[in-house]
Amino acid sequence: MSRLLALTKRELSAYFFAPVPWVLTFFFLLLTWFFFQWEVSSLYVTVTYAPVFAALQFILLFLMPLLTMNSVAEERSRNTLETLLTAPVRDWQVIVSKWLGTFAFYVAMLVPTLVYWAVLAYIGRAIGKPDAGPILAAYVGALFLGGLYIAVGIFASSLTENALMSAFLAFFLLISMLFIGVMPFMHDAAPEWLQQFAQYLSQQTHFAQFMKGRIALFDIIYFVSMTAFFLFLAVRSLESRKWR
Repeated sequence: MSRLLALTKRELSAYFFAPVPWVLTFFFLLLTWFFFQWEVSSLYVTVTYAPVFAALQFILLFLMPLLTMNSVAEERSRNTLETLLTAPVRDWQVIVSKWLGTFAFYVAMLVPTLVYWAVLAYIGRAIGKPDAGPILAAYVGALFLGGLYIAVGIFASSLTENALMSAFLAFFLLISMLFIGVMPFMHDAAPEWLQQFAQYLSQQTHFAQFMKGRIALFDIIYFVSMTAFFLFLAVRSLESRKWR
């Protein structure tokens, strides 16, 4: 456990002391503020957080591949991965520490968005809005969603030494998971069981439940299992290097 914590601290420090993550954080907050302000300034103000979270999954679709593209690929290109793997640590500890470090930085990115909640509370104080329950559920969903996106990004980064290729692979995987449930071939010719499976794989289906204020065990299991699955693939990708 001490080795895992040490590796996690190393990864987190790399994010806080590098310029690119902060640039990405700036654009993340800028985009979320844009969608929030657009809703508040509309003619039909409903005192809702929904536009921010609806846009969040699409913002992360571009941001997470860029945030995670160097997690393993950069270490491969600099030949530091072999040094790390020869240290007294396990492959899974390397991958999990990268996920934990990136997830902690993602949480730090989300914290400033709580300001939007304070603004909405001020605007809707006369009518007792917004409801805290749906917002808390949406934040829980955002954490699960970010965790899954990070796992996909780390897996993509473990496949190549090229950071841009890693970002492209992660983006392709994420966009496939987002739209697999609405792809035409899944409705036109696919059998019913395949359509249901595609709906299950679609992260949009599960994240939408959190946006509605529902925290269901079924959706939690989806995000946890899919995150663990991509981390497992990343570990296997590292292990495969030993046989080359």
